[in-house]
Amino acid sequence: MITETQVEAPRKSLRALRIIVALHTTCVLAQPALAGLYLSGVVDALFFHGRTGDTISVLGLAQLIAAIVFVWRGKGHKPALWAAIGIFLAEMVQMPLGIEGVVALHVPLGVSIVVGQILFTVWLFREGRS
Repeated sequence: MITETQVEAPRKSLRALRIIVALHTTCVLAQPALAGLYLSGVVDALFFHGRTGDTISVLGLAQLIAAIVFVWRGKGHKPALWAAIGIFLAEMVQMPLGIEGVVALHVPLGVSIVVGQILFTVWLFREGRS
């Protein structure tokens, strides 16, 4: 017999995951704009690009933890966990590439992260994900 608490777990964990994913996506989408501002001559944009990168790292970890809770505790769909793992690992590679100025890898990986995060967000907000 399924209890009311068991039914609530996927909804609560999905709601939490969606909130974190929305915040994470917002920051991820800000990164190309900040990089573009820097490249167009707004030197201060590089500082904000770096701080946003720090925020993305924290939100990427939070997204991963929320996905783990959603899949294991909330009995949600496993692709959510795989997507969160992939994005988190890409971001952990991305940050040192940016700090070291390895633009040839930093830019294409950044594009991949943006696309992956957007696809994950769209997938997660579709109806019937719980």
